[in-house]
Amino acid sequence: MPTGSAGLGRGSGLWAVGAVVTMLVVLPVLRLIYVVWIEGGSRLGEVFGRPGLDDAVVNTLLLAAAVTVVAVPLGAFVALGLRRADVPGRRGWRFAMLLPVLVPQFVLGYSWTQAYGRAGFTDSTLGLQWSSVLGPWGVWAVLVVNTVPLTYLVAAVGLATRAEPNLERAARASGASSASVLRDVTLPLLRPSIAAATVLSFVLTLESFAIPQVMGTPAGFTTVTTRIYRDLSLGSDPFSFVEALALALLLVAITVVIVVPADLWLTPRLRVTRVAHPEGAPIVTPSGVVGRWIAAGLCGYLVAGVVLPLVALVVAALTPAVGVSPSPGNWTLDNFSLVVNSRTMEALGRSALLAFVAAALLLVLGGLVAILERRRAGRALASLVTVTLVLPGSTLAVALLITYGRWLGGTLVLVLLAYLAKLWAFAHRPISGALDRLPDGELQAARASGAGPLTAVRTVALRPLAPALLAAWLICFVTALHEVTMSSLLYGPGSETLAVVVLNSQELGRIGPTAALSVLLTLIMLVAALPLWLQISWLRSPRRMSDVRGRSLAHAP
Repeated sequence: MPTGSAGLGRGSGLWAVGAVVTMLVVLPVLRLIYVVWIEGGSRLGEVFGRPGLDDAVVNTLLLAAAVTVVAVPLGAFVALGLRRADVPGRRGWRFAMLLPVLVPQFVLGYSWTQAYGRAGFTDSTLGLQWSSVLGPWGVWAVLVVNTVPLTYLVAAVGLATRAEPNLERAARASGASSASVLRDVTLPLLRPSIAAATVLSFVLTLESFAIPQVMGTPAGFTTVTTRIYRDLSLGSDPFSFVEALALALLLVAITVVIVVPADLWLTPRLRVTRVAHPEGAPIVTPSGVVGRWIAAGLCGYLVAGVVLPLVALVVAALTPAVGVSPSPGNWTLDNFSLVVNSRTMEALGRSALLAFVAAALLLVLGGLVAILERRRAGRALASLVTVTLVLPGSTLAVALLITYGRWLGGTLVLVLLAYLAKLWAFAHRPISGALDRLPDGELQAARASGAGPLTAVRTVALRPLAPALLAAWLICFVTALHEVTMSSLLYGPGSETLAVVVLNSQELGRIGPTAALSVLLTLIMLVAALPLWLQISWLRSPRRMSDVRGRSLAHAP
């Protein structure tokens, strides 16, 4: 009887989650295909032949390839470098590598224009400027800075779960050089993770909107996503609307062609069942110059890519006007006083509410998929959820708008649905990985001792899963808090998020107020993320995990 009830429960859960996926993703994408075919099926040749459209498509593909070629090797190099015990402050560098992710993309892009552009911080203080910061080269550089932490995380997780330190030590004891060990032992084990990082980097760059909009559009550099945004802004032109739908569908096709085969090939190769070393299996090396050079390189990357642009952003927010010397004697809080008003506070409240609700719902949905994918019937559902992560945000926004816009257009509910559809995999992947490494024997021992299913899960599973659950919630909350691609396409009067307010201010050319808003949003992100990240680090500490296992077994009846 329990077996039948459990099977019925899993079947009901599968149908329920499948219905949610259908409502959030499948139905809107099918509706998008239908509308494109009905409204512009006979004019698709004319749509794709419009001036400048081929340039936008080529720019998008070349940009994605150029970012991937640089970001993936850099991310893997950082992950390998931080395994060395002779790197000074290794734990601190691990957190510091996440700083570019905590800074919203459009804020990072805008801060670069204030740091390295004409009349920017370096121009005013050192007489140095980068004339190409607005345009394709600037967009590429900032996207690389923003993408390296993601590829580093994928590679670091791969090292933690797949690396074999004993094999590496055996190879070295046999006389192999460090380069030979890296080439013949470490990199072959890391190859699936590097492949996953490559797919992730390419697709996320393909769908990027904020940085190309802030740094590329003013210089005439267009991508598919900025073209969609422009077309939807021309509400009075029906043909532009058809073009936006067709471009959104084109991004879907490119994404599916790349992601589905990659996911089918990589999923079984990335899945591991042994417990990961919490520190990524550090390699003990004698203290030397190599570790210091690695630390110096990381310092240079973070200072040039994040710290100096943020300093320039703060200076721009404190400077009363463009052209005024950024010396401390001219600093003022007028820009902050101007932007801290009822409209900004209301937008902040909406952003925080949306992010909190989305993160809570996504934690439940991600956990359900992580449980259901243990059976064959749920694996396809898990793959579909993964596709939603790399499905372009502009495409999802347009698809949801034409599907539910009649009833929910311009409301926070529609924005929330977009967050749920886009960020589902952010909650699913950490929980799924933690479940893979959860020892089955402990749950079975608790059940054999008389504990019920809920008691066994609560006392044995939830404590070891706590770091993954908190990390999944934090990732979803932070990402939703600064999301701008979908929010900028779906908001209506009275439903602007803080990220949309900042983007609109930038488009109006308000340099000081935009810098002040960007500083406020970045501070909010850091204040929200830092305490939770410290809590996650404590939960993942080896001593705490050992105590958890001991208490779990002791509490089992």
